[in-house]
Amino acid sequence: MLSQLLKKDVKEPLSIEMLQTVVPDWCGVAFYDKLKRFRSLKEALAGKKCMAVLYQIHDQKQNVQNAAGHFILLNGSHKIPEYFSSSGWPVAKELSATHSDPQIFQRLLGKKYTENRVPLEKLGNTNTCWRFVLARAILCDMPLREFQKLFQHHLNLQNPDQIVTALTTLIVRINI
Repeated sequence: MLSQLLKKDVKEPLSIEMLQTVVPDWCGVAFYDKLKRFRSLKEALAGKKCMAVLYQIHDQKQNVQNAAGHFILLNGSHKIPEYFSSSGWPVAKELSATHSDPQIFQRLLGKKYTENRVPLEKLGNTNTCWRFVLARAILCDMPLREFQKLFQHHLNLQNPDQIVTALTTLIVRINI
């Protein structure tokens, strides 16, 4: 049954290696710490529109811990770069929570960027940040406000045609 599958899948984490296999061609994937070698967002994107980034959890000395991290998306497909996190937290709060080096994003994002401040992900016993990042990557050309509006109401699917359309919409969008 679809509702049981959704209940199970909402808790399923995804590795960065697996995310690399499902993002569209126009999206890169990287660990946050590996971005320190780049001087600019343009250089880090290397011709791609956006990049899924995995924050790893660090200790107070910025040593990587063996703990679940958090995926965000850097979107360079608009005039002003976009920092997208499904938590709705600002960059500084996420850097603080993961004890990540703030200088990397200060250099890549600069002072002028937009960020998602709308909490989309239900924090707690879910592992959906990668799903939001994947959806945002597929719809990276969509203005952020329009993307946020996709999640502002409950979806009430009435029949199998609507269910299958909802299940396949993002796959179709990749190929348009």
